[in-house]
Amino acid sequence: MPVFREHDQLRDLSETDEAKLRQFALENQTDQQNRYRPVLSVRNGRVYAGKYVGVIETRSGTVLEILPKVDFVDDGNEGTRKVFLRMLRTYRGLRAAQFNETGISELRYFNMLDIFVKLFLTNLVLLTQRGLARQYRGVEDILPWLRGRIQFPEHIRRNAVNRARFHVAFDEFTADRAENRLIHSTIHKLRSVTHPDNHQLLHQLRICFSEVPRSARPEVDWERHRIDRSMRHYDTVMAWVGLFLFNHGLAAFSGRHVNQALLFPMEEVFEDFVADAFRRHQRIYGLRTQGPRKAFARIDGKDAFHLKPDIALVRSGEVQFVLDAKWKKEVRNDDRDPKHGVIQDDIYQLYSYGRKFGCGSVALIYPRTPTFDSPLRYEFKDKVAGQGLTLFCFPFDVVRPENSVREIMQRLTGQ
Repeated sequence: MPVFREHDQLRDLSETDEAKLRQFALENQTDQQNRYRPVLSVRNGRVYAGKYVGVIETRSGTVLEILPKVDFVDDGNEGTRKVFLRMLRTYRGLRAAQFNETGISELRYFNMLDIFVKLFLTNLVLLTQRGLARQYRGVEDILPWLRGRIQFPEHIRRNAVNRARFHVAFDEFTADRAENRLIHSTIHKLRSVTHPDNHQLLHQLRICFSEVPRSARPEVDWERHRIDRSMRHYDTVMAWVGLFLFNHGLAAFSGRHVNQALLFPMEEVFEDFVADAFRRHQRIYGLRTQGPRKAFARIDGKDAFHLKPDIALVRSGEVQFVLDAKWKKEVRNDDRDPKHGVIQDDIYQLYSYGRKFGCGSVALIYPRTPTFDSPLRYEFKDKVAGQGLTLFCFPFDVVRPENSVREIMQRLTGQ
């Protein structure tokens, strides 16, 4: 199975696969907010991975795996894949889908698509053990026995000759409901895309759902489906259904040229992982993500150009520190370069946050790499009302996030 890293050229593919991926790339140049964030890029006719990590299955059945550009551990693809899957447990689009640590470890030799399928099937087995949700549904039918209520007008009209049959209406307690139809459709779809080791479990689950038809109109059933208090065991499974059938939690990708595209924006995955680490591993400050919002200017008496930090550490209702997580590996501890690979636009952004929220310190957080393993500290020259502003650039170890949070908090608070 071909394995690539972010920004790699997708090499050694058949002409058909490469042509389909090129069309897929050209049709997915922007995200749902119409921002230019290409899933794949095309340069000089060649196809390259972008900033998305995950798996793509081509129309011919070839599965391509794209891994993060940063090696989290020393054992290459296998260890990097495992750490990335741990990171996905905090990703905003998949929080309802459970990523079992034991399951990930047991499937370390699988590609990501097979791991996702296995985790879905494991959750689905737990659902079937608790029982399929059912509902009463009104049914009209012609039966050779009496059941429910005779519909006399129709009974007389249809059974005038054959009086041994009854036109009846009754309530049937059935598993044929939107949620189960969607699950059955997902099981059917996964049969052709997953590893043979998953086939036996898929077959057993198909038998469990044999009384339920597949969804004829998945989009309509998705709009209709509801999870009430009696069926909370469906929450996790329906999150996976949304992922496999509709790419929920991901960007909306065109599927005309590929069978399956489960791709995650690495910038958001890293940002959510860092935010979750600060939420779990420190108790001094409250944490706000994507806020609080403050207007940078006013036009005609109305606020404009709102600032919205990725991560804010708050105490007593006031922002104390603003953190911005950046998925970049270009930052380095190189004394020959005073900028150390930090992008100037990122500095402007953090300066604006610090001044607007009245912080003494702000921080850019990058993934820890062999060339960036110790903090950088910058002092802005200007002072506002006698207050200086310090910018830190911190390496963040995704394998040991609790250590990184502790070190960052010590630096920020001067302890």
